[in-house]
Amino acid sequence: MAFYSVAFFGFVLIFVILHSLIGDIVPKRQWIVRLIAGLIFFLYLSGLKILFVLVSAFTIWGGGLLLAKVEQTYKALRSREGIGKDEKKALKQKGQIRKRWIVAAVLLVNLALLASVKYVLPMIDHPIALPIGISFYSLQAISYTVDVYGKKYEAERNPAKLLLYLCWFPQLIQGPINRYDSIKETLFAPYKLHAPEFRFAFYMFLFGAVKKYAIADLLAPIVKAALNSQSASYPGSFLTFGAIFYAIQQYADFSGGIDMSMAISLLFGVKMDPNFRQPYFATSLADFWRRWHMTLGSFMRDYVFYPFVTLKPVSNFNKFISKRFGNHFARAVIGGISNLLVFALVGLWHGPEKHYLFWGLYNGAIIAISDAIAPLFAWFKKIPENSARGRTMYVFRIMRTFLIVVFAGYFDVIDTVSIGLSCFVNTVAHFDFADGIHMIGELFTGGITSLEAMITAGVALAMLITNSVYKERGRLPLRRFRTTRYYVRWGICFTLMAILLYSFTVSSGVRGFMYAAF
Repeated sequence: MAFYSVAFFGFVLIFVILHSLIGDIVPKRQWIVRLIAGLIFFLYLSGLKILFVLVSAFTIWGGGLLLAKVEQTYKALRSREGIGKDEKKALKQKGQIRKRWIVAAVLLVNLALLASVKYVLPMIDHPIALPIGISFYSLQAISYTVDVYGKKYEAERNPAKLLLYLCWFPQLIQGPINRYDSIKETLFAPYKLHAPEFRFAFYMFLFGAVKKYAIADLLAPIVKAALNSQSASYPGSFLTFGAIFYAIQQYADFSGGIDMSMAISLLFGVKMDPNFRQPYFATSLADFWRRWHMTLGSFMRDYVFYPFVTLKPVSNFNKFISKRFGNHFARAVIGGISNLLVFALVGLWHGPEKHYLFWGLYNGAIIAISDAIAPLFAWFKKIPENSARGRTMYVFRIMRTFLIVVFAGYFDVIDTVSIGLSCFVNTVAHFDFADGIHMIGELFTGGITSLEAMITAGVALAMLITNSVYKERGRLPLRRFRTTRYYVRWGICFTLMAILLYSFTVSSGVRGFMYAAF
């Protein structure tokens, strides 16, 4: 059920109407319509694999209630009259141990479900189609359980609401990885759709569709021709061209899909967590990962990085290094190890193949090295930002970070690490600009792409860059767009629709969302 299909639009239309009708009669039960929509969507795309999300929902519901019960029981025991301080401490420790066992059991079940279909079965040559959204809702299940354990919020007593949290259909295709406390207020609340909100969702969906179909899908054939199993024999100039196009394609595909998902969610009044913040304006790789796939990054930060660095053995090791080599060296070592761990997991989250692990370690290693040598470049911060030199350095840092991300694409899209490394070597030692230009020309003469497709993608990309520049400067074009004169709004809308419709006529084929495969 593709986002552009008649079946999908019909599905959304039916449930938006039903959602509004129920809202007029029993608004407090509107969330049940959202749940039904999610379950039907899941069943349509994954069939009986809906059992996976049902098990996840049941485990986090039961685990949350058990955590609450243990907390209540041991709190009552500690509040008894005549109990000593040492006994209170022992009871608190005993309660914590029991809660940790509960958390461990819930996490084990959910990670086992994810690992079985995503890693174990493919390794033993018994691959099955992934249940839709399992890589995303499994992390949501983990975050909910850990947050309840950490008393961030109380456990939800209604299992159907937790099921809705996991299978809310706009998030199932490719995220975002929503946090329970940030989405629950709108996920379960009554909502009445008005014309301004509908127009805003429409604009967001349309812009996302242009990114996906007029940029990403039109660039896909070029990326496939440049980055493949034969890439080790290509000149570095052609590989760089392909890698830059891949970076654009990936961002347009992923962020465009997220825009479309968030727009659909807004039709039901549900606000999902943001997932992008102009990542190609990042001034360092660490900054890039605070802007790219933000919900995955924040998950890894809160549930892997911080818990790891606060482990007692790690803390003791940090103190040991700090005493002998200084605080910066200790932070660099512990931070480096932590970043390598985090990005190894980020790589494996994308898939079990070696090239994803290598891609993750590439990112983690660069961030770790950057942190270690940061004092050598402290003088950067002394340059006034508004000076000519400061602006030049700002642009340089953006371009440097963009190229680091671009060349990471060798390991992301090419499924053999050795070929990815050969691409690196060719980029540095065998750039061969003239050969690259010749191969680019062959993309057109060989029917891989067309001038019409590139012009269409170029116009759409120019609009995306303009929008990104405005947002980076603190302006919100989409929100301001709602208050502009109607003929300006409709002029831009018709332009976007024309670009979108024309892109289908020059495309070599509509493709699924890249992150839906993860």
